[in-house]
Amino acid sequence: MKIADNKAKSHIITTSLVDQVYEYLLDKIISNKISYGDTLNIKTLSETLGISTMPVREAIKRLEFERVVEVKPRSSCQIRLPDKTEIRSIYELRELLELFAIQKFLKNFDPSRLARLGDITLRMKAISDIKNEINGALEAMDLDLQFHSELCTLADNDYVCYYHRLLSLHLNMAAIHAKSYDQLKSKHFQSHFVILKNLEQKSDKALTALEEHFNNVWALL
Repeated sequence: MKIADNKAKSHIITTSLVDQVYEYLLDKIISNKISYGDTLNIKTLSETLGISTMPVREAIKRLEFERVVEVKPRSSCQIRLPDKTEIRSIYELRELLELFAIQKFLKNFDPSRLARLGDITLRMKAISDIKNEINGALEAMDLDLQFHSELCTLADNDYVCYYHRLLSLHLNMAAIHAKSYDQLKSKHFQSHFVILKNLEQKSDKALTALEEHFNNVWALL
């Protein structure tokens, strides 16, 4: 697989190349632009980004250590597919982080910080009634990730956001829920709406709503 990105060369600058290549690949994987089973070629990546193979190789080693990729012969690697046990474990950790974020927000209540969650929820509502539309489903899954990432910011803890993002590396929603697009769109919007409304009312029912949301996700696995 060759990553096509017209802005790639301007994205990678001359300092901290390994970190920047790593972040570049993270963004591609989390946004589903690189999916399970896709093959990355170190030489092709270095040519695409206009840099040497060394920082690309080091960035991929980091992803291998995090069990995101499996290194193959001839300078290539493949995005690994986690099994159901791994996926459930990742969801459990995400749930713990998000529950912590909600608990902390309720203790330091500031309704102005819910504006972005409200915007994401409205955008999900706009596409929730679209049937049998793959692009709409993919957008819904992207908005779902944005919603949960934004929940973590309510903790005012950079480490919560950092580890939540790392966990998202292992959850390619398009692949995991390939057969349940329409269910995702409707159920996730409804769950997000309930979570948001309880947060706006400073109600700890937001915690219960989040737990129910994750239970619904597990039922689709």
